[in-house]
Amino acid sequence: MFIKKIKTSMIVSTLIVAGIQSTFATENGLQSYPIGVDTVLDGIVPAPSQTQFYNYTALYTADRFAGPNGGSVVPNFKVNVFVDSARVLHTWGSMLGPFTLTSGIAVPLIHAQTTVPVGGDSRWGLGDVVVHAMKFGYSNESHSLFSILTFDFSLPTGSFSNTKIAATGTNYYAFIPNMSVTVFPVSNVEFSATGGWEINSPNHKDGYHSGNVLFLDWVAGYSISPQLQLGVQGYALRQITDDTLNGNVVEDGFRGRVFAIGPQIRFNITPTSGVVFKWQHEFAARNRPQGDRLWIELTFPLKS
Repeated sequence: MFIKKIKTSMIVSTLIVAGIQSTFATENGLQSYPIGVDTVLDGIVPAPSQTQFYNYTALYTADRFAGPNGGSVVPNFKVNVFVDSARVLHTWGSMLGPFTLTSGIAVPLIHAQTTVPVGGDSRWGLGDVVVHAMKFGYSNESHSLFSILTFDFSLPTGSFSNTKIAATGTNYYAFIPNMSVTVFPVSNVEFSATGGWEINSPNHKDGYHSGNVLFLDWVAGYSISPQLQLGVQGYALRQITDDTLNGNVVEDGFRGRVFAIGPQIRFNITPTSGVVFKWQHEFAARNRPQGDRLWIELTFPLKS
């Protein structure tokens, strides 16, 4: 059991919080999808022939690792992860009626610092790159409903070692299909959500295969002016298949779950640029860290 906890802490250090789409490690209950990132106009992509730049800066801190019953199971556990991730999306010019096709890439840089009973470690480096292979967008004629069907792939570009406590990558691939929706029931009210499924390949360096997870990011926002929106946002995550080690189920599957909620402020600088500040407080975690995330997100057009 103690060896298992040490192994867990090694993976925890890759808790990448960047957006963009990918950044967390998945072994022992974590995931490649950057949970909590999609809480801003989720269903909207750049207009046809336009290219948009996004930057996500996040700090994740946790001082407890929740076990299967929610109690802390790793003494003196602490993790601090700083992520800065750049993402570029381009919407292709050709359209079929109300539908669009967008592609992109997200590249995170990470500093991970982890402390466990046997010591601590920290590491800077490139994280796991996410390729937005295809994002199929739709909007209705009144522009009150927007949706995106996305097929993302997380690539093992970050550093990983099964002899180090800290890492910046997962050393496995992930396929992350997801669906995003934004609805404006009235002009100054926004409801957005992104839900998806993450399917992970095995980590061939250590024989660990993280279970698949379902996730949901959401936001409810109210614009008090054209430039300022106040909102409440959060996320939910639940692992739906078991973790395995060399083909054997790990401790009853070691299935993780977590929920979070917090405030969000969005400033619109122009119709196509803005900045977002948000905080997410985690609760009801199982088989994973439980902590807090602070985000600063910004976007502006590169080409139109």
